[in-house]
Amino acid sequence: MASCGPIATSGPGCRDVRVGIRLPREIDESSGVAISQSHNGLLWTHNDQGSTLFAIDEQGRLVGSWPVRPKLRDWEDVGLQMCPAGGWCLYLSDMGDNYEEHTSVRLMRIPEPDPSAAPDTLRPEVFPVRLPDGPRDIEALLVLPGERVLVVTKGRNDPVTVYRYPGTLRPDTVVLEEVQRLSDGPRILPRQVTGGAVSPQGRLVAIRTYEALQFFDIQSDTLVPVDGGLVNLRTLHEGQGEGVAIGEDGQVILTSERGPIAGSGSMSELR
Repeated sequence: MASCGPIATSGPGCRDVRVGIRLPREIDESSGVAISQSHNGLLWTHNDQGSTLFAIDEQGRLVGSWPVRPKLRDWEDVGLQMCPAGGWCLYLSDMGDNYEEHTSVRLMRIPEPDPSAAPDTLRPEVFPVRLPDGPRDIEALLVLPGERVLVVTKGRNDPVTVYRYPGTLRPDTVVLEEVQRLSDGPRILPRQVTGGAVSPQGRLVAIRTYEALQFFDIQSDTLVPVDGGLVNLRTLHEGQGEGVAIGEDGQVILTSERGPIAGSGSMSELR
């Protein structure tokens, strides 16, 4: 199909299922997305500005919304993985830093809400973090089984870098560990990283930019590119492509903020 052919002639073998689904007006800056494993057909998303978690269905219709406190400063991604105590948790990445000036940023964790219950304020656990080499803009969160947490920098002023949270999440400030660089230097704007995702079983990782989606195998905490696993997203004509989630049976959900070529946030599904 058009969105896969120019780059990915082998490997993922993807096809467009639905493209350009318009998101509700409340979600005009969808910056991250996760596919619920507890509630069939339900997706979690959020704006990068504001502190509200939204539930939508696969047609982009709003199911519910929940305020999050403490407020997030620059919420750039969301992940879903098993909680340490069982059940599914959402992991919130409050690590966006456009001007790369914040010495401390935050991860948050909260049990997946019940969309059938009356919406109430969500109060996640907070885990402050620092980077070993100074502030970076981070827009991609990868939460692997066993609550192994990786984050990937945008590549705005430095190489695209993967950092690991050492050990289990804890409430004191923790310094992340660099584990890998995915570029030799900064990237031009269309190739800067805007989101990340892990498959439900943790076997496959996807990292997206404004123009492409790259699949990786995970070996220990190292990302190994899948042969032929680069997917062209330019033909989707997203306003400002930001979010990505991997579901079962090859499902991939992409979300976008509104932008110069789109007047509203949007969502697309690939297989």
